[in-house]
Amino acid sequence: MSAELPPPPAPIDLGDRRAIARMISAVENALPAAADIARTIAPHLGRAHIIGITGAPGAGKSTLINALLGELLGRGQRIAVVAVDPSSPVTGGAVLGDRVRMGEHGAHNSVFIRSLSSRGHQGGVSRTTSRIVDVLDAAGFDTVIVETVGAGQSDVEITGLADTRIVVCPPGLGDDVQAIKAGILEIADLFVVNKGDLPAADATVRDLLDMLRLRHRTAAPVPVLKTVATRNEGIAAVVDAAFAHVAATGRGRRIAPHAMPTADETAAVDCAITTRRSMRAFLPTPVPQAMVQEILDVASRALSGTNMRPWHVHAVAGAHHAALSAAVLHAHDHLCFDAPVGLFFTIDRGLERGRWLDYGMFLQNVMVAARARGLDTCPQAAFLKFHRVIARELALPANEMLVCGMSLGYADPDAPENRFVTERAPAAAFARFVGFD
Repeated sequence: MSAELPPPPAPIDLGDRRAIARMISAVENALPAAADIARTIAPHLGRAHIIGITGAPGAGKSTLINALLGELLGRGQRIAVVAVDPSSPVTGGAVLGDRVRMGEHGAHNSVFIRSLSSRGHQGGVSRTTSRIVDVLDAAGFDTVIVETVGAGQSDVEITGLADTRIVVCPPGLGDDVQAIKAGILEIADLFVVNKGDLPAADATVRDLLDMLRLRHRTAAPVPVLKTVATRNEGIAAVVDAAFAHVAATGRGRRIAPHAMPTADETAAVDCAITTRRSMRAFLPTPVPQAMVQEILDVASRALSGTNMRPWHVHAVAGAHHAALSAAVLHAHDHLCFDAPVGLFFTIDRGLERGRWLDYGMFLQNVMVAARARGLDTCPQAAFLKFHRVIARELALPANEMLVCGMSLGYADPDAPENRFVTERAPAAAFARFVGFD
């Protein structure tokens, strides 16, 4: 058997920082050269270990990264950092605060730091982050660290980009644990409780460990580590855990979009489906518009014949929600179950019956995507008899008819009606299997 061929030489000189910067600028700004760059570097991807660092603002992500740079340099690593900052409301550019906090190592020959503006893109990174990471991967960096904006529960686009995903939590999470559980919990390969010298740090570690016990039993264990980044305490353990993770799971997540899902990803989907129940009582906690929009964006991936996407959704909250509920024959106590958001789904009247099948798959996606973010739902056909009232209140076009309504919010865990769980027959009771071994 012939020996394995060595990898082709990197198309970018690791020491030519100007060349790297120019290529990144071309990619970031979608210049004509970007397509040629992508073709040139394609054979050189998948070597770097991509570490994604996310978490709530103020958790100390940039300070942690600065400490990680020191540890990685001590281990002979060449490191690049892509720091995604919120867009400036004045210029649209990045705030560039991360370079200040990482300045201790920013001038080192083995470190390259690039700040990007999110440019309003949701999901915690910019639209071009993955392609910029490709440039740094092809340049020969051993580790590429991507710091997200830190938008909280919507900050999950790093999932498909990073090989190892680190979620940084500040001490004293309290009720914010629910926000983490709503989306970030499922993507974490490693939790870091930074500022571990504060009194609430140990309690936060316990809260995270308690949450992790709720994960599907087949999910891989997720370490919870405590650090004091300003004093380099616990940093070596974080690097050890990140290296152990990538050794077990491999590199190149972002360039293998059609790869088989990991056990964690499968468990997260299964958990969202199996824990979805129709809730009848909700907490008054508001649901941000951005989260509702994110759920609908994910749900819209439902297939539909000729890609028609026959759904129209009217999301109602706040005073408009209360007014609509009052208008529906004063049925607020029986419809929406006091949920903070009501979703009303309509379809064009002239569409054929097959489009309702498409719509059903979309509705299921909405409920599963909501559950994956810690929210609960209750779909209700009972709204159909109030179509005229709802159509008037929402100013629906004459060609739209109501499919159903849906309550959306955080379920009240103390409500007796939410504790009732109906059993489901196993597949063997309703499925026939023919031709299997």
